[in-house]
Amino acid sequence: MSTVLRSDAVLGESIRSFARSIGQIVLQRNATTGAFVFAGVLCASPRLACALLIGALAGKVVTVITESADSPAMRDDLYGFNGALAALAAFTFIRDTSQAAAVAIVAAIVSTMLAGALARRLSRVNLPIFSSPAIIVTWCWMPLFADHGEVGALGPVSTSLAALTKAAFAGLAPIVFASGALAGGLIAAGLFAARPARAGWALAGSALGAALHGLGGADDAVLLSGACGFNAALAALAAAPLGARYAVIAIAVAVLIERIADSIGIAALTAPFVLASWAVMAFARRLGGASRDEVCCAGPK
Repeated sequence: MSTVLRSDAVLGESIRSFARSIGQIVLQRNATTGAFVFAGVLCASPRLACALLIGALAGKVVTVITESADSPAMRDDLYGFNGALAALAAFTFIRDTSQAAAVAIVAAIVSTMLAGALARRLSRVNLPIFSSPAIIVTWCWMPLFADHGEVGALGPVSTSLAALTKAAFAGLAPIVFASGALAGGLIAAGLFAARPARAGWALAGSALGAALHGLGGADDAVLLSGACGFNAALAALAAAPLGARYAVIAIAVAVLIERIADSIGIAALTAPFVLASWAVMAFARRLGGASRDEVCCAGPK
């Protein structure tokens, strides 16, 4: 009986660790957050939910093989989220399922291996890797395999308070390549489970990001679809531990980078969030407004 209990405990901890690694997609080392993120992807698209599991599992296998048991990647459950994001990108931009699966597995493996190398280099300047490995790998294969389709018109939209609130929640869904207020609401619930303030910052970032995109000339239909909020939401989550002023700066910088990328036709993915967060963390440290530990703590939890 004791052997069975120990086995169940090990299995339970493995599942919680895996869920925490998925939670790191939204910078939270929290199993409940990870479960809600997965639920958000599943409700948006079972196909994408499979991609998330494929990528996260591939990341886990690679990390177990290449990293020691006490490495930061294993200790902080950082092993799966870049693989998951890389696989989600493959299933988003490649319509053929068999080809998407093949690219997803390779991309997840390469991004996880790249994550280890980047983590060691960025640790010298006290910066987290965020989703940079998945972005780099996705940019490498997109010119070769991505399908380019036409996006239809979104049609007239309401600008009521309810529509704006719905858009703020929908702005969280593209973090995991999903869409819709329901998926975003589940992600917000996961953030709330980790800490209510984090859900607040994510939603505030999504809303403020959309507003800034609107000032930059983005179409109302695009704004209210939630497509303009995810980089700002992630930037707010990353910079909020440094203070409110840094979070607002990070949101503004992320939107500026995203607007520039859109204007020149680059698929920015979450690069605006990564670059804005790195810039704000370095800026905070240079001004002496944050200690080394505070800057490090602004990374994935």
